[in-house]
This record gives sequence, structure tokens and C-alpha cells, in this order.
Amino acid sequence: MTETVEKSCGAVVVRFEDHRLYTLVVRQNDGHWGFPKGHVEHSETEQETAYREVKEETGVEIEFIDGFNEQTHYCPREGVYKDVSYFLARPIGGKEKAQKEEIRELKWMPLVEAVAALTFDNDASLLRHVIRYIKDNDIESYLESL
Repeated sequence: MTETVEKSCGAVVVRFEDHRLYTLVVRQNDGHWGFPKGHVEHSETEQETAYREVKEETGVEIEFIDGFNEQTHYCPREGVYKDVSYFLARPIGGKEKAQKEEIRELKWMPLVEAVAALTFDNDASLLRHVIRYIKDNDIESYLESL
């Protein structure tokens, strides 16, 4: 059997509202909760892919927050290995609208609630790394000041 490696990119989108940090999570049509992401197309950079996929799946336009890039790896089905590069971003525009072909629902959740709501352990681990990065780099103050 031939093994296939797929490359995807996405973003953990965060915003500060009502004295709390929230993250944008999506519920895929198959029912699991995660972050917007998708396959790299043509000669896109990882950030170009992440931007496009967040916009396509959620309608939200984003700006990347420098310094965070985390890789996750998993096997969605036998013989297929998926590498996903995630960035940290904030919303800067657009209109929230779930892409019906892939996304059943999208929701802004407080970070701690989102950790518990995410379906897969690798996504929860990713969000815990985001939380640590935000604390270590005073990103919350930055988002609060916008």
C-alpha cells in the first residue's frame, strides 16, 4: 500500500472581547470541532493557504500575529498522513459565514471552553500552546489595545 502525505495550513483566530479572549472554532460537517484549515494549493505559501482557508471556511479576514507557527500530525485514514501548519491570527474584517460544503457551524468560544470542546487531542494541545504563547508574549494586552 502506498502512503500519502497531505499538507494543510490553518489558523487559530483569537479576539479580545468583554475582558476575555475568544477563539474561532468550526464544526465540520462530520460533526467534529476544530480550527479552520485546508490543503495547500499550487505555489501558495503556508500563510497564504491559512489566510485563504480561514476566509473560505468562515468568511473572516485575518491578520497574522508574528512568531507563532506550530505543526500537528495525524492519520485521518489508513495510508494517509496529514501535516498541518497552524498560525496565530486575529480577525480584521469580513462577514462570518460558514462554508456549507465543509462547515456546519462556527462559534467564538472562550479559550478554556474551546480546549474542552475540541474533538481531537492534537487540537486541544495546539490551543494550550497558543494560550501559553499568548501569556508568555503579552499578546492579550496587544489584542486588548486594538
